[in-house]
Amino acid sequence: MEVGPSPSDNEVSASAQIDHLTELAEQTRVGEVYLAALMRRQLRLSLGVAVSLLAVLGVQPLLDRWVAYRQAALFSIPVPWLVLGLLTYPLLVVAGYFYLGRSESIDDEFGDLMR
Repeated sequence: MEVGPSPSDNEVSASAQIDHLTELAEQTRVGEVYLAALMRRQLRLSLGVAVSLLAVLGVQPLLDRWVAYRQAALFSIPVPWLVLGLLTYPLLVVAGYFYLGRSESIDDEFGDLMR
């Protein structure tokens, strides 16, 4: 029994890539599973960042109920104003950069899976 030549790794990789892309383009069940997994990971990331920010920012009004916090001052500036003005915005920027980097990483992993 004679076996024909086996396809090279490049041919297998190209056909696998076409298969994955075809699954997505034709909206088959497998393509739906791929997209659902991607969307689930993106949603998990979004909710994680949103809940973290809400938890940190939601504590600030609760701290204001604490009289010592409300009356504290640093360089004659009330501490609640310093926290809101100097800590909140950098926190939002850091959360944004984290979200952007992680989101791009998830998209890159999905793209690598499709290749």
